Amino acid sequence: MNRKDFLTKLGAGAAGMAALSSMPAKLHSMTQGRRWNSRDYTWISSHTDDDDEARRRLEKIKRAGLNGILPSGNYEYWVRMAGEFDLDVHAWFITLQRGSDNYLIENHPELFMVNRNGDSSIDKPAYVGYYKWLCPTRPEAKEYLMNRIDQIMELPEIKSIHLDYIRYPDVILPIQLQPTYDIVQDREYPEYDYCYCDACRSKFRDLHGEDPMDLEKPEDHEAWNRFRYNQVTHLVNQIAVSVRNRGKKVTAAVFPTPDIARSLVRQNWPDWNLDAFFPMIYNHFYHKPISWVGDAVAECRREMPATTALYCGLYVPEMTAIEVSQAYEYAMENGAAGITIFPDHTMSEEHWNYLSATMVKG
Repeated sequence: MNRKDFLTKLGAGAAGMAALSSMPAKLHSMTQGRRWNSRDYTWISSHTDDDDEARRRLEKIKRAGLNGILPSGNYEYWVRMAGEFDLDVHAWFITLQRGSDNYLIENHPELFMVNRNGDSSIDKPAYVGYYKWLCPTRPEAKEYLMNRIDQIMELPEIKSIHLDYIRYPDVILPIQLQPTYDIVQDREYPEYDYCYCDACRSKFRDLHGEDPMDLEKPEDHEAWNRFRYNQVTHLVNQIAVSVRNRGKKVTAAVFPTPDIARSLVRQNWPDWNLDAFFPMIYNHFYHKPISWVGDAVAECRREMPATTALYCGLYVPEMTAIEVSQAYEYAMENGAAGITIFPDHTMSEEHWNYLSATMVKG
């Protein structure tokens, strides 16, 4: 069944009218006359081989006014399906977190990060079993990732490479997530503090004359923190050059503000030479009100280059329908170029209806 037949079966025109008619009159009137020149997306992590199910999801995405999708895999499939709906496809690439990469785990365990206790993230992963991380200091790890990205770029329809998990493991989890793992992280504990592998220790020792394993308070050591920021930054900028040489753009999903990114995951993303950033401004993770979305976007914009786009990431399972719409407006009013929702399959009809009524584009 192609898209035309699918829409006939679905009755998309009637569905669209029903969506507007179900919108509360007050909200509908508030959105009239306001125009945003946004481009908006959704991350897709839940995959399917059922074409009709994929079409139902993509039809909702298209009808709401989104411009594209960022699937985390099955790129050829999503390129084919999204083409029916004139939606762009950006390849969401899980970068340093390689917990499902059995080839690397079995054949090159030396390339993975080591915590301050001396434990490999393969043997004692933090928090969850898949938290097995490549070390960005290792040239072989960089080469492996570059080759994987080159393979993705062989698909001409892919608009960009979107980097994720391009950081260190969380040395401190967002406050809402700590009870999930029955932990309290009031400081940096060694089992969550990375990376102290031989390559990192040797390189830092050559640069600064110290072994990071010998530091009394590594969390307060400016040179050691900067060293780790820079290992990720060098990798990102190297990837960016390669991707752009192939005629593609490169973006990244990053932690919600520069300060949070640096303190929780050693991610100094304002230094990255990318085409756009997608900060994951998940307010509930940090026990923040919905208005914090706007504050975080404004904070990001203060450190970002003025010409670089920002697409505000929203975690919708913990947001009401009206909060998603409010978050969109807070983001746009503070300098976002659009939003990216996650995950699309948790959006109810009410969520889609509120969002599409708010996202009136000029």
